[in-house]
Amino acid sequence: MTERKVKLDRANKSILLRALGDVYYGQRARGGSAEETGRLILRVNDLPAGGKLTMSAAEYRLAKAALNQLRTRRLAEGGYTDAVDDALARLLHAHTPLFIW
Repeated sequence: MTERKVKLDRANKSILLRALGDVYYGQRARGGSAEETGRLILRVNDLPAGGKLTMSAAEYRLAKAALNQLRTRRLAEGGYTDAVDDALARLLHAHTPLFIW
């Protein structure tokens, strides 16, 4: 299992929570399982500002898709995407822990 660590400041944490919340409520409205999304939201919410979040590969894909959906929606509305772009760039540059044996 590949894990990734990303450092989230207050703004990136807020944008990620917003994006994941939209996905969560969409999953609930469609009657699908939102358990994994809900757990990730709680983990991000409990993270202190400037803290590092460790995500599994599935959580990483979920967060990336959620941020992309939020960015696409804001582009369609003609809104600014600067904050989403910053959060997405930080997520995409998240590194995998290096283990030296």
